[in-house]
Amino acid sequence: MSQEKVEIYSTKKGIIAVDSPVKNRILQKLQERELSFEELIRVCGKAKSTMSVHLNDLLKMGLIYKRVDPVDRRKKYFGINSDLIVSSSPPVTLHYIKILNTVPSFKGDKYGFLRSLFHLIRCGMESYGIDTRPALKKIGHDVGSMLAPSFKSSKLPDLLNEVAAFWKEQGLGKVHAEMGVFPTIIVEDCFDCGTLPDVGRTECSLDEGILEAIIEERLKVKCSVDEIECHGTGHDHCKFEVKIF
Repeated sequence: MSQEKVEIYSTKKGIIAVDSPVKNRILQKLQERELSFEELIRVCGKAKSTMSVHLNDLLKMGLIYKRVDPVDRRKKYFGINSDLIVSSSPPVTLHYIKILNTVPSFKGDKYGFLRSLFHLIRCGMESYGIDTRPALKKIGHDVGSMLAPSFKSSKLPDLLNEVAAFWKEQGLGKVHAEMGVFPTIIVEDCFDCGTLPDVGRTECSLDEGILEAIIEERLKVKCSVDEIECHGTGHDHCKFEVKIF
């Protein structure tokens, strides 16, 4: 697994991931404007032979185009022929590599292996710049809708106590709720993000969706559940705020 920054482009040939620092530098500069061969050498600081190899690779992949100066045919210009879709996130990439290296240690530990696999898939996608949070929240909402009939309470405090018991039984974490103007749900030892380093954003979108759907289905209300603190924001717990409309 490369630790270099990965950028993913859409081309006529399909989706292409680029992890070469030199190639990404070339593509970055060509997004600004068309450049000549000589200009690319200057901005990338590489020898002519090295630049030729990288440009030929990018041409073959369909990421860039080349045109000849109509006045001076010895002069070549290059431009971008693709669209940048996503760019990797270094903190998540490093965490992805860390998890990947620990996978063999979970041999024989079904729970540990499945947990690492779940984290690996999510962090792997995010390491390539794909924001999984919107889709995970929608999936979580679907899951919550299926689980809601198994809960009995029709009042929020009682329902959150049921949720706490469910979370504990399923190994998702230790939950307690605090009632206030906006009730909050606090999760310790969170299955979803418990091993995540500070990546500067909340990560428990799946939990947001599950909680939101359970509350809506059981209480017959519209609500939003938003994570406001997370291991991903440097906290030692997850905290969700519940707003009922």
